[in-house]
Amino acid sequence: MTGQQQAEALRREIWSIANRVRGAVDGWDFKQFVLGALFYRFISENFTNYIEGGDDSINYAGMSDADIPDEAKVDAVKTKGYFIYPSQLFQNVVKAASKNDSLNTDLAEIFSAIEASASGYPSEQDINGLFADFDTTSNRLGSTVKQKNERLAEVLKGVAGLPLKFDDNEGDLFGDAYEFLISNYAANAGKSGGEFFTPTHVSKLIAKLAMHKQTSVNKIYDPAAGSGSLLLQAKEEFEKHIIEDGFFGQEINYTTYNLARMNMFLHNINYDKFNIQYGNTLEDPHFQDDKPFDAIVSNPPYSVKWKGADDPTLINDDRFSPAGVLAPKSKADFAFVLHALHYLSAKGRAAIVCFPGIFYRGGAEQKIRKYLVDNNFVETVIALAPNLFFGTTIAVNILVLAKNKTDTAVQFIDATEEKEFFRKGTNTNLMDDPHIAKVIELFDSKANVPHIAETVPYEVIVENDYNLSVSAYVEPKDTSEVIDIQKLNTELAATVDKINKLRADIDEIVKSQQSNITSQGSNNEGIEWTPLGEIGEFVRGNGLQKKDLKEHGFPAIHYGQIFTRYGLIADRSFTFVTEEFASRLKKARKNDLLLATTSENDEDVVKPLAWLGAEVAISGDMMLFRHAQNVKYLAYFFQTEAFQKQKRKFITGAKVRRVSSSDLAKIVVPIPFRHDRAKSLAEQARIVDILDKFETMTSANDEGLSREIELRQKQYHYYREHLLSVAETGAGSA
Repeated sequence: MTGQQQAEALRREIWSIANRVRGAVDGWDFKQFVLGALFYRFISENFTNYIEGGDDSINYAGMSDADIPDEAKVDAVKTKGYFIYPSQLFQNVVKAASKNDSLNTDLAEIFSAIEASASGYPSEQDINGLFADFDTTSNRLGSTVKQKNERLAEVLKGVAGLPLKFDDNEGDLFGDAYEFLISNYAANAGKSGGEFFTPTHVSKLIAKLAMHKQTSVNKIYDPAAGSGSLLLQAKEEFEKHIIEDGFFGQEINYTTYNLARMNMFLHNINYDKFNIQYGNTLEDPHFQDDKPFDAIVSNPPYSVKWKGADDPTLINDDRFSPAGVLAPKSKADFAFVLHALHYLSAKGRAAIVCFPGIFYRGGAEQKIRKYLVDNNFVETVIALAPNLFFGTTIAVNILVLAKNKTDTAVQFIDATEEKEFFRKGTNTNLMDDPHIAKVIELFDSKANVPHIAETVPYEVIVENDYNLSVSAYVEPKDTSEVIDIQKLNTELAATVDKINKLRADIDEIVKSQQSNITSQGSNNEGIEWTPLGEIGEFVRGNGLQKKDLKEHGFPAIHYGQIFTRYGLIADRSFTFVTEEFASRLKKARKNDLLLATTSENDEDVVKPLAWLGAEVAISGDMMLFRHAQNVKYLAYFFQTEAFQKQKRKFITGAKVRRVSSSDLAKIVVPIPFRHDRAKSLAEQARIVDILDKFETMTSANDEGLSREIELRQKQYHYYREHLLSVAETGAGSA
């Protein structure tokens, strides 16, 4: 197993444990307990590793609290920022957790003691309140003390079972596990998730922009720090660079503020190398007296309200007064931008995620843009693809500010083209490393690239009323189809020929069938109506949900896709699951009939899909019918009124309508020459061929009437444009 596969396996196990230990509690509400327990385990192992110092003869966890001298405690707090007695270590508490009737109060006392150990020391503000959200008395854990203790024991044992070992990996896996949990909680939390976590791929781009070509920075700052993911991405991306004074940030939400501080520790950033402050960045800014920052990264909240003009002192604030105007009260976006600019050093660069509206709206926002452009602070504006963030599908921009530009031009990059700059994921779009590298390459070169990048002179921006929208300067590609009229006319003639042949074949079929109906009343020779249960078996799908679907891996079909992405017949899937996950799922084979067994309306219940491809995994609320008949023959029958009439008797459920496999097995299907297999299959194939021809004539197939209509529309478009452009030319020359 590769390192990447090991990491993915570990992540799956972490998320599985996180879901298992929470029971019926909502994952978003329960996140603090899992994250807090992971942090508690980390600092316990981190502290043990520090005390033992690699000496195998020392077993700190086995010592008595009374054996620890006061001097050792003082030295530890000065170095690590906190102190943990042996009895307070995670590994000792978890051993007796299931039998400890006072577990919840014991944990509360331990957390309080760890925080109190930093009192009076430089680390006090970094440690104080760290466990505030790990509320061991919370009713989310249960209504009784016994229930609380049982749930706490489950959490501790679950986290203890994670295959993480501090001294083997210097905490890297702890940090990775924490980030993974936070990102999953954010992805499942909707809008609120996006408020505290910036997806890793976007964080990577922002960090690279802010740190570009800086061989060292004094410190890095995020004025809307969230869980600290943006700051930490700079650490991941620029391990070789020197971030001399560490990582700084401010966060308005207390729970998220705690997440950020824990995140720092879990990524092996000691208390003296980070400073995360709690408070409202715009109204109560910290770090005012510190040196300016060489690198600033930020993904502030979009278009939030703030005091603005309601506070007359703000227009005199050094952050906002140079622009001569405040950001609108209903849209604080530019207040965050001006705040970041004020904190930026003369050699530094800031990369800020922005709502696109601030780049073209008038009023105060236009005046702020004028200030930024006239003073040559805007280096680049980058338009990103939509749906890259949790909780919002909007296409945001990144504004890059710098105070050391060598020219007055502004660069605009349109990074919205699929494949070139992003790929579609299951829930959100994703920027892979090659996509990020492409943006950085463009940013670095400042070269003009048609339809993608344009470096625009200051004068042009002034003439354009300081509009900083990427679309105002980067001309989009002309995606309209270029019609080769000779090729189109040739294809149209061939299509018409095919249709005429099909018409002739169908006319013969109709004549033959009409003759049978006239002479016999119906063509029932050799037909035996047979229960489905006698000609095959039903196998129900399992375990596959939409969130499990990937773009690569083992082929998989979710039952909802039968209604939205497939017709009557298919031989390939549009989505996939991991190989490991596929091993646990039921799979359909070639010639199986796939059925969506639930729907909100009666007509679509048991909608069929004739599967002609290789093995494919299927989801729950879906089943396969395995048989020895012609699968297309069965699929066609499932569309008939004869089938629908039988099916209606077995439909159950109120809002969600369904049919069970046992009831489906009772439905009878007409099997020609049932006891002569070769003859039966030949007759089924003959009937399928007839129906296929009708289907071809009336569907969107290349040979059908729809194709002729499509080609006629293109033909009309071409001649309309040609005739009208000729007329226009003639009128202009008269």
